[in-house]
Amino acid sequence: MTQLAQVKKAAAFLNKKTKNFKPEIALITGSGLAGSIPPLEKEIKIPYSSIPGFLQSTVPGHSGNLIFGVYKGRKLVVMQGRFHYYEGHPMKDLAISIRTLKLLGVEKLLVSAAVGSMDLKLKPGSLCVLKDHINFMCNNPLIGNHDPAFGPMFFDLSEAYDKAMRKTALAAAKKVGVTAGEGVYLAATGPNFETPAEIQMFKKWGATVVGMSVVPEVLVARQCGISVLGLAWVSNMGCGIEKKPLSHAQTISETKKIEGKFKKLLEILFVKL
Repeated sequence: MTQLAQVKKAAAFLNKKTKNFKPEIALITGSGLAGSIPPLEKEIKIPYSSIPGFLQSTVPGHSGNLIFGVYKGRKLVVMQGRFHYYEGHPMKDLAISIRTLKLLGVEKLLVSAAVGSMDLKLKPGSLCVLKDHINFMCNNPLIGNHDPAFGPMFFDLSEAYDKAMRKTALAAAKKVGVTAGEGVYLAATGPNFETPAEIQMFKKWGATVVGMSVVPEVLVARQCGISVLGLAWVSNMGCGIEKKPLSHAQTISETKKIEGKFKKLLEILFVKL
């Protein structure tokens, strides 16, 4: 089965389950951030495991549900948990969920993630609104036989992260009392954390924060014409910046602390974007 056939099958299943809901905005929640979703009206929760062709989330802090609902008149869909390259999924398969969202009607994508910071001004609990990225995964979900149904093979990334959406996010962060700034996301494969030497190299390249996701989703979204806002919550400083070991448990613990502020931020963004 081609990926286009897979995506159409998944979209048809979801349209039937939601009675052609047609969400406008999608949100992907990062590690430990699933509890930040504001209460939605007309909520429909569908486990990834029941969606034909969908991958499964295996990482703690990623619940594995697709949630449809309405917030103050805006139709939304939330990916409660994402899929990572380091889980062993083929890179090209990371495109399935985003392309399915496009077929459902999504026009704007909010990508959230927990990250390590290389900027001393962005400490744990602060927000990096992404303005660009560096793909250090040495792979790309768009490699392979090109299907024009998903968009052009060659496309511009001079504004991968929508400028107007970034401005709205920074203003919203200020309103809810979150320390925020713009920066560049570097995507590493994981699952291990980076070494101190790698962090120093990434800083020299111009990266602000580092993580193990985001970029594959953004590449697929931009190819098919979805506008993107990247929200990277700092859970730790990059390895070697502070003299203490890193752990996934620390990531989850730190993101839990900002759930309330992230919820308030989303309440603003869902209305203003």
